[in-house]
Amino acid sequence: MNKDIYELSYTMKKDLHQKISFAFVLIFSALLITNLILVFVIFPVRQTSVSMQPDIPKESCVMFTPLNRNFKRGSVVLLKKRSAEKTSLFENVSNSVINFCTARQFSPFLSNKYMGNSEQIRRVIGIPGDEIYMRDYVMYIKPKGEKFFLTEFELIEKNYNVEINSAPALWDGSLGASGSFETITLAENEYFVLGDERNSAVDSRLWGVITNKNIKASALFVYLPVNKFKFF
Repeated sequence: MNKDIYELSYTMKKDLHQKISFAFVLIFSALLITNLILVFVIFPVRQTSVSMQPDIPKESCVMFTPLNRNFKRGSVVLLKKRSAEKTSLFENVSNSVINFCTARQFSPFLSNKYMGNSEQIRRVIGIPGDEIYMRDYVMYIKPKGEKFFLTEFELIEKNYNVEINSAPALWDGSLGASGSFETITLAENEYFVLGDERNSAVDSRLWGVITNKNIKASALFVYLPVNKFKFF
């Protein structure tokens, strides 16, 4: 007998098809559940720039959740893309399929080479009702109803570190993100965000204030590299 056993037994052939179908449903269900968790509960983001040094160095990985919408001074948040790339129908479909199969970790037709085309990790410094101004890259804040300005570090609930480097000789202070600006008042639902690397980070000093709808998620903790592990 050199015929395949499954060709001789209808029962075994049917059983094999059921096992294959079950395996397919199991894999699809696992991918679906994983994607739902990564969309609605918790997801990782890799920091690709130096804008949040030293607490979140380049190439570190941060876990975010879209469930926490209570943004406080010092909160680390993930901002949505500020501009949308134009992609073809084929690219959109390919992105959706590959994004799903890789649990939202890879989208081959999305480019981050242009400013604003990528999601940005930034820190909330000013919240609605605050009066704020900056001197020498440090924010001064007068909360709503208060009489005096205090530095950002005197008002935060959790400590964080910023990186401020001396400008090179003959540096034109009008270039890039300014280290000083005059007092502005944040209206309802307006937030002022900054990068921790204050000299070169692109943030609200160039964008202007943001609103709740510009914020995608709140950071939970840094988990890689291990020696930088910390909760926010």
